[in-house]
Amino acid sequence: MKKHLLFVALVLCCGMASGQPIMSSLFGSKKVQYELMDFEEMIKRYFEKEIGTFNNLEGIYSVSCIITKTGHNILTGAERERVVARKDNYARIAILKDHRGSKREFIEVSLSYREATKYPIVGEFATMVEGGGLVYKHLEPDGSTLNFSMIFEPKDLIEGEYAFTKGSKVIRYKLSYLKIYPKANNIVVGKE
Repeated sequence: MKKHLLFVALVLCCGMASGQPIMSSLFGSKKVQYELMDFEEMIKRYFEKEIGTFNNLEGIYSVSCIITKTGHNILTGAERERVVARKDNYARIAILKDHRGSKREFIEVSLSYREATKYPIVGEFATMVEGGGLVYKHLEPDGSTLNFSMIFEPKDLIEGEYAFTKGSKVIRYKLSYLKIYPKANNIVVGKE
């Protein structure tokens, strides 16, 4: 029971921060079409979990992103990569197992949304059977999606990339999720 109360307190504290999705800032999206849930719905999802189960993916994360552009120099023809934007720890999110009967395996909930009482679902994770990989579907405020292939190698870090071509340039997003709660050595499975 103490763990449940600690989780609720952490979610409340993290929910007071403000932030916005980094992907939409590049394209200037303004209309928000996130699926929203309130605090009560989030806690219901948490308590619907089977007693004694805990997945290493679940937790609270700090998210960082690096956006790069790669192109060819007109005079030399050499490939050149430059950093367009770097946002360190720009958001806090929670990854939670979705409720029973859902088509989603895990959801990503923003704890850095501009309204402290709203928690938009900003992504979905699905685990791959082999290799510890994840398929991440990032949901933008305008309803569009970006699909990332991600690696969950170290127990407290998830990294992935998404790239697309715009004209003659390749634009690449590199996301890094650092788990801040619970740390791998704090995980306890089973009843107390």
